[in-house]
Amino acid sequence: MAVLLTNLVARSPKMKDLEAVTELIVTCEIAEHNTSDYTADDLRSEWQRPSFNLETDAWVILTTKGQPVGYASVWHKEHEQIYMFTRVHPEYRGRGIGTLLVRLAEERARIHIREARPGIRVSLSSTISSVNEVARQLLEREGYSPVRQFWRIVIEMDEAVSKSYQRGKLKVDLDLDSHRLIGTTKAHEPEGLYIVRPYHTYEKELRPGKQLTADEEWDELPVVV
Repeated sequence: MAVLLTNLVARSPKMKDLEAVTELIVTCEIAEHNTSDYTADDLRSEWQRPSFNLETDAWVILTTKGQPVGYASVWHKEHEQIYMFTRVHPEYRGRGIGTLLVRLAEERARIHIREARPGIRVSLSSTISSVNEVARQLLEREGYSPVRQFWRIVIEMDEAVSKSYQRGKLKVDLDLDSHRLIGTTKAHEPEGLYIVRPYHTYEKELRPGKQLTADEEWDELPVVV
């Protein structure tokens, strides 16, 4: 089924779009969690990730005035674990933007199957905020199933501790299924503000095959924000 956009344009993002796309992501975060610590440096690091091609692995939806109202990107591990990140401006949801972005991402993800090892299962996953009901309904309608839920814990640390962490923040993910903390390598007792955000990871199997072992799987939950 074709998705038609009215007064909107889809194209690959360019580096000049960095600040505007960052603002879009921040707007979505604030709408969902009333706060955001996302920065242009975060997005820049995503765009400069190894094996990531900004021209083929990301898309931005623009109004006729050039305002980004939708964004998606895809990245992978060994062409077998593929992840997509999508965001749609709260005021532009329900217009087919999210559906288009998910389908563009999936089309790109299926190209990776050609490079995956024979007989290995290939999947496409997306992590969304647990409070984003529109995104949940979209993914389920497109054939994705929930496979993991977790809490992202952001800790604003005091100056004495924060020197060893970027921007004075420590982010860890608490996987609610395995009760594991993911994303931290040092244990200490930080003092400061704790922000807890619930997320769900949805997945679609693109090619059946042998499941990866725990050592082969990505040891970091793939959520950009």
